[in-house]
Amino acid sequence: MRRYLVKISGKKVAHVEDLSFLSDREHRYNWLQRHYFNIRYKRACRKADSIIVSDKSVADDIVRYYFIPRSKIIIRQSTNRRR
Repeated sequence: MRRYLVKISGKKVAHVEDLSFLSDREHRYNWLQRHYFNIRYKRACRKADSIIVSDKSVADDIVRYYFIPRSKIIIRQSTNRRR
């Protein structure tokens, strides 16, 4: 997760890539790390004016677990171009 502050408009933007630690109990993190990440992601999503996600499943997870309105979520395809 990355958080940005757009200096021109003063809006806060959060970039969420993955929320698999919430639904997958066999994840590599223990319960304390999952709890910590859950609090951090929830707080960042609630304070952000817009949230950028990598795909629709992450957007659905944000709506389902954090009750964030879909109007704040922007779905963007990640373009990793390496030469």
